[in-house]
Amino acid sequence: MESSGAAVLTPDVTGAAAQGRGASPAGEKPAIILVPWDPDAPDHVERMRLQRVACGWKQDGAETWRPLQREGKIGLHWIVLSPSHPETASRVAAHKSQFPDEAAPLRDTCRSILGRGHTVSPEVADDSCLFVPVGHISLDGWHADPSLHTSAADGVYSLTTFYVSRAMQGVGIGGAAVAECERMAVHDFGAKMMTLDTISNEDVTVDSPRRIALKRPILKVTNQDWYVRRGYEVYQRRPNAWFDTDAAGKEWWCTAVCLRKTLV
Repeated sequence: MESSGAAVLTPDVTGAAAQGRGASPAGEKPAIILVPWDPDAPDHVERMRLQRVACGWKQDGAETWRPLQREGKIGLHWIVLSPSHPETASRVAAHKSQFPDEAAPLRDTCRSILGRGHTVSPEVADDSCLFVPVGHISLDGWHADPSLHTSAADGVYSLTTFYVSRAMQGVGIGGAAVAECERMAVHDFGAKMMTLDTISNEDVTVDSPRRIALKRPILKVTNQDWYVRRGYEVYQRRPNAWFDTDAAGKEWWCTAVCLRKTLV
């Protein structure tokens, strides 16, 4: 469930309220940190490919994103479980068990993100800069689709390319990643608004012919509703936004919704 760069996520159906770094309630350890993706590190590129295969969308996207990341147009980040969180060890073990090809740790080697220099994230510096990502999310200052109004110069950033390991879904990791992106957008890049797009509610209902034909699961919380709960509002609908193909080769187009949230 993703458009040409849209936010994709199987929502946190438990409603868990884990927050990102800087957004945790007083005394609560942060659930996640965001570490920039290195477009020039072969192991980062291969891990992104593996996670896109697991996601089931834009499986070859890494090659397209590499120059955009270098140029500072997009800000792809790994979602990393905070080493200080008490449940990190068990959660990482669950991820490795379900995705054994992703067991090897990566190193924080990116040196520039969204046109700004990056130093090693302090949360992973104590462990030789090593980490095991359980997903990824992009904070972009540019987007090819004008309906998102993405413009770093105007303070409008977009959430795109969002994936959380299925071993992690339902424990608040997705919500924490969005919260951290919002915090980072405001405090590090002066963002005023965040936009994104995702599949509309009408195409994921129980009786939706598209959902049935594609054998998609029935969601307890739709993508659209998941974002609305986090303060986003729909401002545009895009019929025939993208399509998926069923087992018989038939193309099923969907309607996308564009959402926005005022950050400051």
